[in-house]
Amino acid sequence: MSLLLLCVALLQEPSETLVLRGLVLRDPAVEPEEATVVLAGGRILKIAAEAEIPAGAKTLALPKGAWIVPGFVDAHSHLGSAWEAEEPTEPLTPRVKAVEGFATRHPDVRDALASGVTRVAIAPGEGNVVGGRVGLVHLNGERYDRALQRDAAGLKASLGEETLRRDREPTSRGGALRLLRDFLRSAPLEGPLFVHASTEGEIRSALALKADTGARIVLVHAREAAKAVDALRAAGVAVAFGPLTPHDPLEILATPGLLAKAGVPVALISDAPRTSEAQLRVAAILAVKAGMSTADALRALTTTPASLFGLSCGELKEGADADLVVWTGDPLSSASAAELAVVKGRVTFRRESP
Repeated sequence: MSLLLLCVALLQEPSETLVLRGLVLRDPAVEPEEATVVLAGGRILKIAAEAEIPAGAKTLALPKGAWIVPGFVDAHSHLGSAWEAEEPTEPLTPRVKAVEGFATRHPDVRDALASGVTRVAIAPGEGNVVGGRVGLVHLNGERYDRALQRDAAGLKASLGEETLRRDREPTSRGGALRLLRDFLRSAPLEGPLFVHASTEGEIRSALALKADTGARIVLVHAREAAKAVDALRAAGVAVAFGPLTPHDPLEILATPGLLAKAGVPVALISDAPRTSEAQLRVAAILAVKAGMSTADALRALTTTPASLFGLSCGELKEGADADLVVWTGDPLSSASAAELAVVKGRVTFRRESP
């Protein structure tokens, strides 16, 4: 075998066919049904009430009543990067790649898996008008080259007051808008533009920017999005909302449900380590208590954030990426716990026996 072929062979994931049987959540709007899931080659090979088990397959024992659910996707996080993805000396740093500060074996990564999160978008902070590239990682506990999916899946920008400085441009919101508008008119985008915008004024400025430049914008945080629901729906802009905590006022907790009901795509985010990845599921539970439907809350953890990046995950269907989590019960019940997590067809987390 040549050295090149040997290196390729060493880099390949082990090929193992896994079989799971439990209550499979194929559609967030429909009750889960008892079915068998067959995983092979990093993808979902088969989902059926009575699926034929391939020879040599490994069947994983699951607790009675276990739910098999798509792995959660966090569309905006600084997980395992210790805020090392921001260069504050310049207002425009589009070449910075947030994933280069990501540590695959950071202890928070295992905590994320234990919370049902299998894929994360690592983003720069909000100190610059253009902060840099948003990258995607698999939480597979492997070395960086195996965890990395894309180092440039989008671009991070900010219209928040954090960008305004006395020692460099911009010093005003108008100046920040001018810098960002000029940048977007001169530079092609790779993926969506994630715009940090919390207040109603910042949100409407982002919408005006979209109208001026045609950029595909996803609002990040958007705490006052409820004040601009009609404008967001008309503009076709998605919202990466959060983080949510029990300390937030009811109007904030109710905002994800209000947006989803109005037809605005909503993805819940943790903004880790501002809140932990475990808070992602808690945010969904809080949003449901504040009026969001369980189906919309599950979509906000799975299909919607996946769709922002065009990912083949976030739902359980044949041919999709084999990212899934087994829960001891309903994942939106605080009494349930993650039993095991599968990323790219491999078991990357298993709960220790009590």
